[in-house]
Amino acid sequence: MSSLNAVFMGTPEIASESLSHIAELQKFNIIGLKSVYTKPPVWNNKKKEFAASPVDKSARERGISVRTPQTLKNNIEEVNFLKSLDLDLIIVVAFGLILPSEILDIPKYGVLNLHPSLLPDLRGPSPIHYAILKRMKSSGVSIMALDAGVDTGHIIAQQKTGIDKNEYFSSLYKKLSLSGAFLLAEVIKTVFKLRINISQCGFPQDSAYSGSFSLTELIKSDELKVDFFFDDPLDIYAKTRAFTEAGGTFFVFRNKNVKIIEARLIADEKDIEIKEKCFGKAGESPVFDYCDYADYFPDALPQGIMPDIPAGIIINADKSGLLVSTVKKGIYIRLLKLKPEGKNVINYIDFINGFRIKQGEECR
Repeated sequence: MSSLNAVFMGTPEIASESLSHIAELQKFNIIGLKSVYTKPPVWNNKKKEFAASPVDKSARERGISVRTPQTLKNNIEEVNFLKSLDLDLIIVVAFGLILPSEILDIPKYGVLNLHPSLLPDLRGPSPIHYAILKRMKSSGVSIMALDAGVDTGHIIAQQKTGIDKNEYFSSLYKKLSLSGAFLLAEVIKTVFKLRINISQCGFPQDSAYSGSFSLTELIKSDELKVDFFFDDPLDIYAKTRAFTEAGGTFFVFRNKNVKIIEARLIADEKDIEIKEKCFGKAGESPVFDYCDYADYFPDALPQGIMPDIPAGIIINADKSGLLVSTVKKGIYIRLLKLKPEGKNVINYIDFINGFRIKQGEECR
């Protein structure tokens, strides 16, 4: 049986991981990659040079030709090139360019797309960020038949992935990249065996999800700020974990911005009010499909901490920890790594010593 003629389209690391798995299928004559499409190199101001995408680098290392069009809309040259390849499949993973209908119609068996969420939930450009922001305990990956809509095609396969209560964007991104690459390779093997148009496989998204679902948007810079005086501590912690790769959350200290690189949420085991809310007076924890305060018990504060502290106050600043109070009594943010404005990333001890942090100072 002849291999599938295919083109791969993708740009970031998650796409590079998928490309690596697909390249392995070439060794077994399951697929033949005719070309790889990725976004053009971007200027790196620090290095003063143009930087190729992870997919660009991965493809060239494997000797696969790379094409980097600025757009595919009304691009007759690329349409004619793709038509000349007698394609069976186009495979898309976080490409970053919209495929017009004249390209979607080219491959014999259709266009496969990997999306890092359990569609139709978390459609849009920021599904991994939103999974953490919504404090979800699980998300996953979906393989779908790409159509003209935004993440609306028929679902062909899905794989669920757990999210730890302390999971940061980078580790969840890696887990979903690996899970998605494996699942995508399995779907390609199935197309190879069955030789069927993928639009005739799977099921519509409307039948895949009985409840309501969320749409995601691009992360805006004004979302990165946190305010200990007003924000719910669960939201502060979720933003800290979600935005590490998008500039980092920050708070204001001594009229300067300080980025939070790493932190932990502390739920004091002595706070009866919070415990009763989370567990009930019988002490039995409810089951949430998202992380709540109950997931962070039990913790104990350092000795000598006063219980009734206003929000946004540094309540501890020594080797045992750097803790900030929040709007919830008994709930604190332990700052572990920070990046003061104009400085490098430092741990909390260097921050305390370098800035001579004192207990009782305010963090806005």
